Amino acid sequence: MDVRILVADDEESILDLLSRFLEKIGYKADIAKDVASAVNLMQTHRYDVILTDKNMPDVDGRMEGGMTLVKYAKEHMPSAEVIMITGYATIETAVEAMRMGAFDYIMKPIPLNELKAKIERILDYRKFINSGDTLQIYRALHNQALTLLENRDDLPEEQLGQILRTLGGKIDHLFGLQKEYETIIQSQAEALERIETVAQHLKEALPADSPYVAAVEQIEEESRKRI
Repeated sequence: MDVRILVADDEESILDLLSRFLEKIGYKADIAKDVASAVNLMQTHRYDVILTDKNMPDVDGRMEGGMTLVKYAKEHMPSAEVIMITGYATIETAVEAMRMGAFDYIMKPIPLNELKAKIERILDYRKFINSGDTLQIYRALHNQALTLLENRDDLPEEQLGQILRTLGGKIDHLFGLQKEYETIIQSQAEALERIETVAQHLKEALPADSPYVAAVEQIEEESRKRI
């Protein structure tokens, strides 16, 4: 299934840049220049990821349109993950966005490779067996780190950003190990399903009074227990 991304920003240059970039790397991108347009699109399409500017005007003219969209997405499209775009390089802004329900944030000027990595993280985490739990754990760990760093006025913003990028990489590594484990479990489950199917066919082919029926039934039962 094609990945569909909504980009909401009141700057035409940002909309043009991001839509071109997203389509270049293989995603379907829809654009909205205001909150009302974004909501209309969300009412007619399903989105995997929503990129929204935090400080574009909302329907009441307040410069918190991004927060309005986060709230709307959480209520009406909970399967979509939001990446907040902010022009203010502060940890406080990031904390606010994450607490509102955003999965992640990115600062202007937008580093496109970093944006690509953040989108891929969301899509990769969705491939986990318990994807909802995985996304929630990532969000909780990221929020906790942001909260701890929120009052570190002694650290330059550039250093704080590097700390968060390093943390994200370590979390990805941890979940990567989990994914490898899940792959093994999935392979074992598929093998057991094949064994169960073979046992069923074998039982059907055996005469009812065959001494091997009981053994085949036991294989079938044990396979089913372990799937």
